[in-house]
Amino acid sequence: MSLDIGDALRSGIDGLASEDGLLVGAVFLLYSLGSLVVTESLAAELLRLVFESGVYTAEQRAAIASFGGESPFALGVGLPVTVVLVALVALAGELVRYWAIRLFAGPAETATDDVADRALMAVVLGGTVALSVLLFQSVLPVVGQLGGLATTLVGSIVGPVVGLVLVTVFVYLRQEIALNDGGYGETLRNSVARFLDDPVSIVVLLVVLGLFGLVGSLPGLLTGVLGGDAAVGGLSLAIVSRLLSAVLGTVFQVLGIAVVTDAYVQVRASAREAAA
Repeated sequence: MSLDIGDALRSGIDGLASEDGLLVGAVFLLYSLGSLVVTESLAAELLRLVFESGVYTAEQRAAIASFGGESPFALGVGLPVTVVLVALVALAGELVRYWAIRLFAGPAETATDDVADRALMAVVLGGTVALSVLLFQSVLPVVGQLGGLATTLVGSIVGPVVGLVLVTVFVYLRQEIALNDGGYGETLRNSVARFLDDPVSIVVLLVVLGLFGLVGSLPGLLTGVLGGDAAVGGLSLAIVSRLLSAVLGTVFQVLGIAVVTDAYVQVRASAREAAA
């Protein structure tokens, strides 16, 4: 087996607790707060489209809002501007991840010093995958409701499944960009090849990371149970829960980057040994 799951998790936890991990976490928290604003803005605009279509009654709309459907951080700048902001923040996130991967891996595992070109590749390739996942997992399930039952089912089932497949197959894409050398096509092929080197282990590892990440959804579930009108320390529970989710989500996203980076280094080393 080319991937040791235990080693990857231990290395990821060590990386998270290191000085580099704390630095990455601080930067990632700023990014997560920006992402929170734009994603809530997008969710609010999409939900507004659905509400205006007459799909839901007034009572159903009120029930959705009370179950955490409110978007307290939404900018309210309209759908076109929101889409642009979402794209810009997503692309900025690829640069943050690119930097974090190289920091966690270290110079010894970095096969290229061409920072500018690889950062551009991170924006182009990583950004395309990130925006595609957002489209399938977050946009289609909402927009699908505009077309009736059939499109609702397609959006709610097919969209998330396709998004999950993209996340899984291209799990090493960002690491391949940050730590290896090669053109766009070669980078895509190599990232898929590294996944196929040991697909079962990396899927198990992603499931473990996903279970860790569920902790970040607990504040949102609490809001759904208590209702968005509840308050904590003078602040609405909806605001508190989203901020807490952003902090928890940052911790587990940074952990995920560190873990997957170590996993990539492992499978790449195994592939090189096999080819020697």
